[in-house]
Amino acid sequence: MPRKMRRGVYKRREFSVTRTPTAYITIVDALNRVMTIFQTEGYRERTINDYRNYWSEFIETIGVRETDNIGDITVDHFRLYIDTLLNVRKLSPVTINIRLGGVKSIFSKLAANDIINENPAQKVPKLKTDEQRIFTLTDKQIKRLFSVIDRDTFAGFRDYCAMLTMLKCGLRSNEINALEINDIDFENCVILLPGAKNKNRKTRVVPITKEVRDCLYDLVAETQEYFGTDVKHVFTNQYGEPMRADHIRKRMDKYARIAGLKDECRASPHSLRHTFAVNYLKRGGDIRSLQMILGHSDITTTQIYLDYTNDDVSEQYRKVMEDENLENIKNWL
Repeated sequence: MPRKMRRGVYKRREFSVTRTPTAYITIVDALNRVMTIFQTEGYRERTINDYRNYWSEFIETIGVRETDNIGDITVDHFRLYIDTLLNVRKLSPVTINIRLGGVKSIFSKLAANDIINENPAQKVPKLKTDEQRIFTLTDKQIKRLFSVIDRDTFAGFRDYCAMLTMLKCGLRSNEINALEINDIDFENCVILLPGAKNKNRKTRVVPITKEVRDCLYDLVAETQEYFGTDVKHVFTNQYGEPMRADHIRKRMDKYARIAGLKDECRASPHSLRHTFAVNYLKRGGDIRSLQMILGHSDITTTQIYLDYTNDDVSEQYRKVMEDENLENIKNWL
């Protein structure tokens, strides 16, 4: 029988870890180096520009100079940044988290590439937020909104087609702006959005109704008649050039004001997308196909629309309460 070995007891040696401070690298140099990394890793130009804007706001808010050492930025600077955006500029937690996320991404990339030794952003959690509300339009509101568009003008007809495509197909406003004539298969009634134009970089096929197809076909014909057959984009400005990112949103805001909807609902491109999603489910569409049409990488993002399709709950409640046989409560007192 083997003997039991007695385990010796030794006192563990205590080691003190001395962290090497980050070498003196100016804030502007650190930013330029991480932007180069983003570019070489294939980040989109729009994302890089957003990161630059968030960074500039961060540096200005915490009161440091571009020539200061990047290693001198601490958790306290992040606390100051969040406090200023929340209590001075009165931004919503959702908006703050978007901007904070951009700054945190930059610091994470700096740490991952050994440009800094410690990442102060790791200790800074995002703000807790309430579940975001989805804004949709009723059938009456949609009719009022679309009725004020002057389709006899090129700009009006273009806006009508763009809004109709968002309402009937669920496209995002940036996908509308980037949509090219070659992306539309008029014969098979589908829009093929390549990965370069999608948020999740995956190619997506979006079915379109005959109404949308005919509308887009007529718009393309008019656009090429005005500006020539070399035009690539479906939706252009009055010079045949691609529209600004916020052009459709501003045009919709104008139409909502004319229709008297400003105080009644939120008429925006994303509201049209939300309206499409809710109506799709209400009319018998399934959640999986909706996920594919909307281009969501995670189905949990799509499932939020299920909460907005239960109109039967309110109707059933009213029916039950109106038909109850209990005496009026006043008679109980």
